[in-house]
Amino acid sequence: MTFRAIIFGSLAAIGVAVSGAAAQQSGPVPVSATQPDYDALFAQMYQRPADLDVSFKFAREAVERGDYEAAIGALERMLFFNPDLPRVKLELGVLYFKLASYEIARGYLIDAIKGSNAPDDIRAQVMAYLAEIDRRLATYEYSVFMHAGMRYQTNANIGPNGQQVRALGQDAILDPRFGKKPDWSTFQTVAASYAYKLNLRGDAIETTFLGLNSRQMTLSQFNLGFVEITAGHRVGLGQNSSFKYYGIGDKVWLGNYSYFNALGGGLSARTQLGSLGLVEGYVETRHRRFSDSTYFPTASDQTGDLLTAAVLTDFRWGGVHWTTRAGFDSNKAIADYNSYKRYSIDVALPIEFVATVFGAQRAFVFAPTAGFSQANYEAPNFIVDPVIVRRDQEYRYGAIFDAQLVDNIGLRTQVSYTKIDSNLPNYRTNNLSASIGPTLRF
Repeated sequence: MTFRAIIFGSLAAIGVAVSGAAAQQSGPVPVSATQPDYDALFAQMYQRPADLDVSFKFAREAVERGDYEAAIGALERMLFFNPDLPRVKLELGVLYFKLASYEIARGYLIDAIKGSNAPDDIRAQVMAYLAEIDRRLATYEYSVFMHAGMRYQTNANIGPNGQQVRALGQDAILDPRFGKKPDWSTFQTVAASYAYKLNLRGDAIETTFLGLNSRQMTLSQFNLGFVEITAGHRVGLGQNSSFKYYGIGDKVWLGNYSYFNALGGGLSARTQLGSLGLVEGYVETRHRRFSDSTYFPTASDQTGDLLTAAVLTDFRWGGVHWTTRAGFDSNKAIADYNSYKRYSIDVALPIEFVATVFGAQRAFVFAPTAGFSQANYEAPNFIVDPVIVRRDQEYRYGAIFDAQLVDNIGLRTQVSYTKIDSNLPNYRTNNLSASIGPTLRF
């Protein structure tokens, strides 16, 4: 059994990240007016300065063209004729926010909700923007996500589905001790990040921490401990784009023994694609050094270099929200039969809603997930079959349900099913997993 199968199975207890409501949500971008129509609107606005409908229409067209200064001028002219327009003040706050003039934006946003006639939806949007302004102006920011609970798996040891396997190129019957076995486990996970901001452009020193502790009820040889720390420098490229270079350190324990440690580095870049959402790509390389143990006496054969490249997206289109990860792994191990190239794609569709529970409004997120990967190994494992080179196809299906209990405390339930089809029966597996436990965010 390789580390990849063990770690991916155990880390499923963490789940995929699903975000709450963003500061802005917008549908498909409307088609802008042609240049003659746009010029005509501009002329009408000056001919009829008190016509608020013309001014507002011109401001909308200016925003679509990215001419925020022209839109600001039109909206401020509207306030000159009628100062009691909360939605116009909100629009001005948003435009100054986009121009990174945060204090001016704050003034307009606060003014938008001063009056008793400010609609509830405007108040909600203003509060979201004010929180984001506070976040961007702070000298540092951090986030912590903690999750603990119980987990059940139908195949906790990633054993083959059947007892007929291959050994030295011949059909063989697997010892029942090594077949698939169900088990319960307890787990605790922590994901934390900290950024010290160097300026308003987006430069920052960033660190992240990811930790997992999982303890099996009966299969103690699969007790897992995992720690990863990254630290690096983010360089801002305007308000909507940046890149980061960073170092990586990993430490893993398996079966209560040291399993491997790794050192490496990475480079990532992210950008905002207008109202559609966020795209981030990264490349990471690690040198992993595995250690033999009582339970895994040949683990050191996996020592080598792992290269990972992936593209992440977090998009919204109208009322649809989806996240994706498309990745490629190239692992070069001491033993060629542990070297592989792996291609993968994962998708989640977070559905966010608010419901009244016990007299108070609570936030909920339901996220169905699906994924596929294919792993092509470089050489046959002579112990299994000296001729056949291993090829695996993995299918992943699942769902996560996050429920807010009170403030930043919640409850997460996760169900996932994983099936691996392989050209060698030793690696054909399936596993149904279910977990539940409290969450804490701050």
